[in-house]
Amino acid sequence: MRHVWLAVAAAIAAGGGHGAGAAEGEPVLERCLVSLIDEAKVPAREAGVLVELPVREGDTVSKGDVIAKIDDNQPQMERRKAQAEHDQSIAKAQSDVDVRYSQKAKDVAFKAWEKAENAHKQSPGSVTEVERDRLKLEAEKTDLQIEQANLERKLSALAAASKGVEVEAAENGIERRLLKSPLDGVVVQVFPHQGEWMQPGDPLARVVRTDKLKVEGYVDAAKWDPEQVRDRPVTVEVVLAGDRRETFTGRMVFVSPLDESGGDYRVVAEVENRRAEPSKQWLLRPGKTARMTVHSGQPPLPPVRRERPGS
Repeated sequence: MRHVWLAVAAAIAAGGGHGAGAAEGEPVLERCLVSLIDEAKVPAREAGVLVELPVREGDTVSKGDVIAKIDDNQPQMERRKAQAEHDQSIAKAQSDVDVRYSQKAKDVAFKAWEKAENAHKQSPGSVTEVERDRLKLEAEKTDLQIEQANLERKLSALAAASKGVEVEAAENGIERRLLKSPLDGVVVQVFPHQGEWMQPGDPLARVVRTDKLKVEGYVDAAKWDPEQVRDRPVTVEVVLAGDRRETFTGRMVFVSPLDESGGDYRVVAEVENRRAEPSKQWLLRPGKTARMTVHSGQPPLPPVRRERPGS
């Protein structure tokens, strides 16, 4: 890539960084390089057999589209097992049968103890002291049974939460076996075949963004300050087959803070691509050279908000 930029820099230096046809005071950059903004090699994230591969080279995909699937029988079974255990734990946590039974048992036990005490008061010796102590212990025991029943409900709730995490982990395992496009673009390469064994990290497909491309060139620092080109609109012209010329609009998105040895600084613009009619093929293609006019006489455009990775 370095030798390409050296050639571009040499051409610009020879041409003075501008050409004919530009409005007065507007930089015109010759032999700019058109390249991709976004591309991705989609990797396998889990080991397994590639059971679905619905995309082919040339297919247009949107961000989030499923482009392949790895066998997920094992995590599917793990999810069903975890879901059943989760439901069981929830049912136990929601049930208050043991608590209600312990409360009824408490009422009966205390009544039996009170009856024995009353009988002893009315007829001393009719109920032995040992029997009265036993009935008292049984009555007090029911309080502990109520506490135990409430504790069991709390433990069931915690078990349900734990099983819920297992369900999420199994679902994540299923999701990781669905390979999705990370961007809007076109599939330009498909590496494996359906039925092959994939290892984590193995490349599956290469997706490139084609609706928007970047155009890189050099500006003569002796003629135009960076502030004259920063955030300005641009017009890009390319020569297609049959000497047909097409223009595209965009904006400057990067101005290098460094001057190169030839006295130029690098700039990058983003331009909107469009499709030809009726073929629907993209007109502007990465690898082309272009002529870019920077409309320095126009006011700068608002700064572009960049999405953070993963947002």
